[in-house]
Amino acid sequence: MSGDGDVKKIVVVLMGFVLIAIALMSGCTENKSENNAVIDSDGDGYNDTFDAFPNDKTEWVDSDGDGVGNNTDAFPQDANETKDSDGDGIGDNADAFPLDPAEWLDSDGDGIGDNADYFPDDPTRWEQPASDTFLEYAEPFIEKLVFDDSQLQAYADAIVSGSGSSSRECQVNALYRDVLMNYTCLAAPLDSGALQTPQETLQKKEGACEDLSILLCSLLSNSGIDSSLVFTDDHVYAMASDVNIDALWECADASLIHEVETAFGEPMYQPFVQTLILPPAGVLYIGGEAKTFDGLIDYMTIDYSFQSDQPLHFFVVPTQLEFFGLRDNGTANVTSEEPNLTSKSETIPQMLTFGGIVLLNNNTQTATVDVDFVFTLHPSFYATYNKDKLIAYKIGGKDAVILDPTVGKYGFPGYDAGVVGEKKVINPVTKQYVIFP
Repeated sequence: MSGDGDVKKIVVVLMGFVLIAIALMSGCTENKSENNAVIDSDGDGYNDTFDAFPNDKTEWVDSDGDGVGNNTDAFPQDANETKDSDGDGIGDNADAFPLDPAEWLDSDGDGIGDNADYFPDDPTRWEQPASDTFLEYAEPFIEKLVFDDSQLQAYADAIVSGSGSSSRECQVNALYRDVLMNYTCLAAPLDSGALQTPQETLQKKEGACEDLSILLCSLLSNSGIDSSLVFTDDHVYAMASDVNIDALWECADASLIHEVETAFGEPMYQPFVQTLILPPAGVLYIGGEAKTFDGLIDYMTIDYSFQSDQPLHFFVVPTQLEFFGLRDNGTANVTSEEPNLTSKSETIPQMLTFGGIVLLNNNTQTATVDVDFVFTLHPSFYATYNKDKLIAYKIGGKDAVILDPTVGKYGFPGYDAGVVGEKKVINPVTKQYVIFP
């Protein structure tokens, strides 16, 4: 009996193992079948695993990841755009006029697209004005302007860098004075048919006032400075915008003084501070050389102070020649004379010649003299060219100045004494203009 029992146990165990084995084999077969199946839920030929839209047979790729398939997405590489309703190439999200293929931008926000807006940066107007004879007249001059040119930019950069200042005002002054000093202004009637390009004027180094003004405007524009053209009945001028008048005069004044110093050969401000030894019967002259002011200098002031341990004879002489006469033969034409001074401080306000001061030691002892003199020469150009003559025009709330290329080497930005009559200032980009009396 026990033997029968063991057989039954074995049979049960064997049968259980067989059933488990069959079940495992069945399960493996089912898993293998499912893993090897290619599932395409929407039947579009793309495996669900790789189909971005497994339930939409019209889409399978979304390159920009915006949730719209490439077949439907008008901008498949731009996640910000999906539709272009008007077919103008600008996505609806960026298109201010998504249903108008002729418009997509409204810069001034007035509801009129830039293409149809005659004044795209002015929200108060958009319609093209009626025929304007002035605009028609000015157009040939405006067409000669060059706003972006490597040659002009390099030329302007060289001038500006040579001015020693990066300020906007000094740049304007440097460009203007370069034209004044290096280009000949020809007297010629206004003739739009004979206008020169800026490059032609650069090459010729001459031109009528309108040619030089076109060159100036182009140089300013290539330096990033807003410029305009100014028309009167008989001339055309350039204009520089958005300048500080005080800073502009400082730059102009410095360049004009430099011009006088170069021509005169001496600085306008000459300090002299020193301790000097003056022997008995010695005579000392402190002043200018034997030269005239040649119309460059109006007058000279001398601020002087001296102290001596011996009494000295003091003279003011109009020229160095008078000093020579005093030294050599004891006679001179003097404008002031005082004996026995050990100190004196004063200002000689207006000397019309390049003279100076003579100190004479009539003592038997050597004199030690401390002197502190300042000679200041006052250029003649101030009578005509000074800050009071700098005229600014308000355009858009900012100061603008005329650049007159006809005034010569002592002219400066903002000097427009020769600009007479009505002035029409036109922005060459927008074609808008204002009129000044």
